[in-house]
Amino acid sequence: MNATVLRQQLGATLKDQQGAVAVMVAVFLVVLAGMTALVLDIGHALVARNQLQNASDAAALAGARALGVIYGGMSGSLTGYTLTAGEVASISNMATLAGADNQAAGVTVAVNAADISVGIWDSSTRTFTPTTVLPTAVRVTTRRDSAANGPISTMLASMIGTSSVSVTAVATAQLNPVGTMAPGEMDVPFGLSQLAASQGCGAIIQFAPNVPGNPLTCAGWQAFDISPPSANAINGIVDGMIAGTYTPPSAQAGVTSFNFTNGNRGSTWDALVTLWQMKVAQEGAWNVQVPVYLGDDCSPTGAQLIIGFATMKITYVGHPGDANNAVNCVGTNPGTGCMTGSIQCNVFEGLGSGGAPFGTFGTIPGLVE
Repeated sequence: MNATVLRQQLGATLKDQQGAVAVMVAVFLVVLAGMTALVLDIGHALVARNQLQNASDAAALAGARALGVIYGGMSGSLTGYTLTAGEVASISNMATLAGADNQAAGVTVAVNAADISVGIWDSSTRTFTPTTVLPTAVRVTTRRDSAANGPISTMLASMIGTSSVSVTAVATAQLNPVGTMAPGEMDVPFGLSQLAASQGCGAIIQFAPNVPGNPLTCAGWQAFDISPPSANAINGIVDGMIAGTYTPPSAQAGVTSFNFTNGNRGSTWDALVTLWQMKVAQEGAWNVQVPVYLGDDCSPTGAQLIIGFATMKITYVGHPGDANNAVNCVGTNPGTGCMTGSIQCNVFEGLGSGGAPFGTFGTIPGLVE
């Protein structure tokens, strides 16, 4: 084969290869452009989704706060209470207004009424159940799709056939168990053990006397932040409550510890009876906020960590020697005073949340989803 023929064959081969490379480069550029477009548009959609999440969070919190305001205007146990249509509408309105304070991909977020629900949040299963019977949570879904606000138009992905993308975000806010007590909220020198407070709604708790082995009597005397928690200190607290000169301190679940002490405190009972009778005469009942201490020690002594708060209706107080004590309390004797109360559930206080669940809720919500 002479040199001329060889050069011709090599030239043809190179031209074929150049043509193939050109095709491959063209295909690669198309794919690269499509991937770049997809990445850019996905990033745009993710930003929009984060903006929608902010809108959902704000709307759910606003709706739950409106729910808290409704409950905060009521007193006592609300067991079985059903929201009216007007109350549901006010919750929905507040959620809608909060959602509209946000934008997603340049569009003001409008929340569909059908995407706002009141209900109950189960923290153990992380599920939301819609109901208007004593709901404690509000769930809101915000959208950029065909149902609300329109889908997000793509910038470059239309090159590969995707002209728009739909995005949604969900948030749930809940009225949680109360976690703080303001000064003056707790007006009884007793505390409940976690064991007693967990006996459930309506349980009759015997503050005194303690009966070994009976969880319904697992409680103790406490002098709040006074140390040492002596009989004289407790007597002074009760006398101050009667005179209106003693203000119990504030408390925060998981942070505050109160000082507890054992004993029957015989010198305190007459004043406790007076305080009970005074409250019943003034208010029709003596409803108290009781600190709940950690654990199941039924004869607590010393500083005890407070993990939550329970609402109690004091149903009976008797000084030592009262013949009615034997009827109202178990384990009494002639020298024993007696005090009982029932646990009230579904009570809502205008306080912060974050405590252990003992039936009393704060009206300031927190996000749970």
